Amino acid sequence: DYVAMVSIARMALPFRHVHLIRRSLASAGDLDLSLEIENANRRWAGVLCIRRAGDRDWGLFAERPFEKTTKVFWGRSLQNLKERNSHSVQINWDCHVHMDLPARFVNHSCNANLGVRDNELGAFDFFAMRPISLGEELTWDYEASEYQTIAMPPCLCGSPQCRKEIKGFKHNGNIIKKQYGEYFANYLRSPPPA
Repeated sequence: DYVAMVSIARMALPFRHVHLIRRSLASAGDLDLSLEIENANRRWAGVLCIRRAGDRDWGLFAERPFEKTTKVFWGRSLQNLKERNSHSVQINWDCHVHMDLPARFVNHSCNANLGVRDNELGAFDFFAMRPISLGEELTWDYEASEYQTIAMPPCLCGSPQCRKEIKGFKHNGNIIKKQYGEYFANYLRSPPPA
């Protein structure tokens, strides 16, 4: 396996050659992502697991049942961004962040089973909005943190409550408040800056 190959290579080769072996074993960061997923699955074993989610690429799945309002897991900020992108999460009026795994792989649903609250790690804690069953995919409504989305494809969540487009809290704030109660980003509780 990869770890064994790199360990053997380190004994025999200078560091720059080990780096070349790493690059030949995985393309475009696939190996780093695999290791990151493996580490996250180890850290969160018995709570959730990251695995393929069909046409939604990666997703999170409950490894045990959760009662309504239980904190399921938390995310932490890895990096504050000067400009938002399709993988960033808005945490206040002028800041987007990249979150760690597993939070980065929570898929969207217009009828999500998770709500969010700000945490001290620069991201969100994720809470069950209803009872969640063992094996159920964990989902989050992106409009509960994004004031206005950019470059989002049409929504494919498949929920009967699907809004067809993920526009942001600016457009669907009343729906978000009704659906998730207090479980949305704190900054959205005050009006936007003038």
